[in-house]
Amino acid sequence: MVVEKKHCILFVDDEQRVLKSLKRGLIGEPYRALFALSGMEALEILAAEPVQVIVSDMKMPEMNGLELLQEVARKYPDVIRLVLSGYSHTSTVLAAVNEGRIFRYITKPWSIDNDIKPALTAALELFERRVEERREAVLLQADNLHLKDEVDDGRKAVSRTKKVASEIYLRKTNAQRRSLERVQGVLNYIASQSINLEMGEIDEESRKLVVEIKQTCRDAISGLEKVFLFNALEIGERRLNDGVLELPQFFAELDAAVKVWAEPAGLTVMFQTVGELPERVVTDAELLRVMLWEILENAVQNSSSGGIVVCNSEVTVISEGVSRLTVTIRDTGPGIEMAKLKELQQPFVCGGSGKGRPAWGVGLSLARLIASKLGGSMKIGGSDQGCQVIFEVEVRVGTNKV
Repeated sequence: MVVEKKHCILFVDDEQRVLKSLKRGLIGEPYRALFALSGMEALEILAAEPVQVIVSDMKMPEMNGLELLQEVARKYPDVIRLVLSGYSHTSTVLAAVNEGRIFRYITKPWSIDNDIKPALTAALELFERRVEERREAVLLQADNLHLKDEVDDGRKAVSRTKKVASEIYLRKTNAQRRSLERVQGVLNYIASQSINLEMGEIDEESRKLVVEIKQTCRDAISGLEKVFLFNALEIGERRLNDGVLELPQFFAELDAAVKVWAEPAGLTVMFQTVGELPERVVTDAELLRVMLWEILENAVQNSSSGGIVVCNSEVTVISEGVSRLTVTIRDTGPGIEMAKLKELQQPFVCGGSGKGRPAWGVGLSLARLIASKLGGSMKIGGSDQGCQVIFEVEVRVGTNKV
């Protein structure tokens, strides 16, 4: 059975006797051997045959070995190049190695078994190794392209999923809002009817009940408004509306509003400042007011008669035109257990009603959300001697313009 030989080696020498000697010595080797008497003939063979290794004499007429191997390197860079010559001038040998990128230089006199065959075996091994490296590189590139496609597809899928999830969440939120708006309408109707009954001729017990119903409806409507604001902020429907805020006046008005409610309950409310507050800052005044009122209301609700609620405010400069407003609110109420703090900051988790008033469980989570929207944070600490809440939000100063 004839075994097809996988590799082909081309020998180039202008001496016929050298080629014949090589041909005799390589009979039975597991590769084909081709022979050329000149550089031009060698190039013709290379153009027609799949050659893996070329072995060339150095000193030949018309086209010497160096010129041939340079041309082979340019046209057939995968072919492994060897020199077989007795011409050993140092500069020429170095030129052949450097410019022709020679794998091995075999000098005469040489031995077929000791010099030629081992060199050819090593050259073929190098060729196969390079073929395998290229194959692995191609496979790696294909894998990378495939992986990139998969990553891109994954990102697109995630993007589509996020978009669908966002749309579903938005539709769900809008549906909830429409339902709550209907509830709000019912509460407004009940409150208005309670006012009509209160103004009519009814006995004292009925009047007290009507007043209680009216107040409960108003508290419920106020709670719904918090829920609406929370949802609007969460889905990005309510954006920041920056405006110029008269800061000392803002805290004075907040102080007066809290005292109207706190003093009849026997509570002392103190608004204090650390240093001097800037006259004007730029921020979203409505959100800032809602945020502070939520915590102040919570502090008043949970403080017993004789208790104290303190609100400290301070403005510190962060950079040119940007400052940090820090507000610390402390009360002497029962405090909040550390284990409960994290739970109570989740939306719609209630810690109980304060002084018999309904709790919606949105106050702390709404305040924290507002703080983040205003570029700040909220920290809560509790103990058996009361509760402390610290807000830090960014404001712009030194301008009368939004």
